[in-house]
Amino acid sequence: MQFICTQYFFKTVPLEKVSFCLKSTLSHDSEFWSCLFSWHPTLMTIAMMFLMFEAIMLFNQQSSLFLSWSRLIRGTIHGVMMFFGVVCAAGGFTAIYLNKDRNNKPHFQTWHSWFGVGTLCYLILQTIGGIGLKYYNIFRLPAKLVDMKLYHATSGLLAFTGISITVYLALFSEWFSSVADGTTWFACVACLSCMALTVMMQVTSNYMPQTKKVPQNVDTRPKHGKKK
Repeated sequence: MQFICTQYFFKTVPLEKVSFCLKSTLSHDSEFWSCLFSWHPTLMTIAMMFLMFEAIMLFNQQSSLFLSWSRLIRGTIHGVMMFFGVVCAAGGFTAIYLNKDRNNKPHFQTWHSWFGVGTLCYLILQTIGGIGLKYYNIFRLPAKLVDMKLYHATSGLLAFTGISITVYLALFSEWFSSVADGTTWFACVACLSCMALTVMMQVTSNYMPQTKKVPQNVDTRPKHGKKK
């Protein structure tokens, strides 16, 4: 399942995925560039569904396009993509905040807005933690490097879970319901579910402890030597 999801989404879907989301975003307003609200779903889509997801997929052992590159280089690219992802997400948050102010609408009235601002704050902390991990020797953190990698990966999984919940709640918004029909809605849910499953399986398979299976024909009982 992990192989199918990662192969499909990382090698064939990224451009189609983004263009699909952007198409649904842009098609509702012919004057897109002058509409402040349109920048919110557009920047959030680029940030969370493209940059951040692809940044995580850099370390996938089955579908990464940069698998032959050293882990140090992939880590640098990962950090750059996450940084620009957070910048785009902050821009999307600013756009919707200013749009509500312009139209005299109250802020944070839905679960989508609360999960969104909480996820954005968590992503900023996650990025700061990634910088600390990148320059581990400079900051001289008290924890071991291997433990820091485990904490960062686990925290990243939690962050992407917040992203998935936020985007899923956005699918129930009045705006998305007006621009997406039933087939498009279910397709977006399926894509989002597969992306979340891919990230979860990647993190758990690479960082979670695994038990080795003992062959059934091997006698695991302790052997006692003969007494003289």
